[in-house]
Amino acid sequence: MPKVSVIVAVYNSAEFLPRCVDSILAQTESGIEVLLVNDGSTDNSAELMAAYAAQDPRVRCIHKANGGLASARNAGLALAKGKYLLFVDGDDWFEPALVADAWAAAEAHGAEQVVWNYRKAYSSRVDPPYLRLRAEVIDIAKLGLPAYFYRYWFPYVHGQEAWSKLYRRDVIEANGLSFAPSQEIFAEDTAFAAMYLLHTRKLVALDAAYAYYRQRDNSMMSGRKPGFARQLITLGIRYADYAGRVGRARELRHVLPILLYRLAVKGLAGDPIAEDAARALLEAKGNATLRGLLRGLLWGAALPVYMLRTGKGIGTQLRGRAFAWAWLRGRTGMALRLAGRKKGMI
Repeated sequence: MPKVSVIVAVYNSAEFLPRCVDSILAQTESGIEVLLVNDGSTDNSAELMAAYAAQDPRVRCIHKANGGLASARNAGLALAKGKYLLFVDGDDWFEPALVADAWAAAEAHGAEQVVWNYRKAYSSRVDPPYLRLRAEVIDIAKLGLPAYFYRYWFPYVHGQEAWSKLYRRDVIEANGLSFAPSQEIFAEDTAFAAMYLLHTRKLVALDAAYAYYRQRDNSMMSGRKPGFARQLITLGIRYADYAGRVGRARELRHVLPILLYRLAVKGLAGDPIAEDAARALLEAKGNATLRGLLRGLLWGAALPVYMLRTGKGIGTQLRGRAFAWAWLRGRTGMALRLAGRKKGMI
C-alpha cells in the first residue's frame, strides 16, 4: 500500500500539467501513487497523462466525462489506495519535501490531518506565504471543537483548501465523505474540510509554504459566480445538518449560526445578480434548519460568544441580530443591505 495517494484533477491543463506532475514525481518520499483524473479535457492533457504513466509505474490515469472539480476528486477518491490522501489541481505544484514532511508529522503525532502554508503564484511573481499559521500540534479533542472554530477556522488561520492538507483515507471512507458538486454549493473544499474537521482529533500545522496556488484570469475562482448566494447558504444548511447526523450539533450550537451567517453574508454581498441573491433568501427561508440557525442568531448566545471569543465589537452583534430578524420576516431588501450589498446592486 502506498503511503500517500496524490489525486490530481485535470481539466484542460496541458500548459501547466508538466510542472504539476513533475513536482509530485520529484517528491523526496517515493512511496506515493499519483492518480491523474482527466475530467473531460479537450486539449492534449490526456496525451500528457499517458506519457507520464508510461514512464513511471506510480502514475495511474482515470478518464471521465466532464463533471467538474468535485466529481474529478471523487473519482480519484474511489480508486485511491494510500493511507493518506493529498489533492492538487492540475495547474498547481508542490515543494519536493511536502509528502515526506506531512507524512512524518502525521505518523509522529497520530494526526488525522496535517495542514501547511502556500503561496499564490502569478505569471510574473510569486507572493510570500499566504496564511498566518505557525508550526504546532493541536489536540482538538482536548481544545474543543468550538474553540478551534473561533481560534483557527473563522480567522482563516489554516485555510480551507483541499490542496493544503493531508487527510487519512480511512477517516474519509468510514464517514462516507466526498466533495459536493459545485453546482449545488460553492467552495466544495470548504464543505469537505469542515466536515472532515468533525472527525479530526489531532491536527499538525506545518509553517512552511509547500504549495503554489496558480492564479489564472480564466479560472473558476477568479470569475463571476452566478448563484453564489444560494450555494453558500446551502453549504451552511448542509453543514448544520451533517453536524446533527454525526452527533456534534449541540457541541457546536453557538458556532453553527455564526458559520451560516458568515457564509450567507459573503454570498449575498458577492452574488453578481441581485435578483438571484434576493431569490436565495426567499427560497431558503422555509428550511427548518435555516430557521433554527437564524433563531439562534437572533435570540441565542451565538453572537455574544462569538464576540467574546474573537474580540468583535458590539456592531457585529447588532448587525447579526438585525440580519436574522430581517431574513425571518422576509424583509429581503433590508437583509441584503445588512449583508453589505451595495445599494446600486439591489
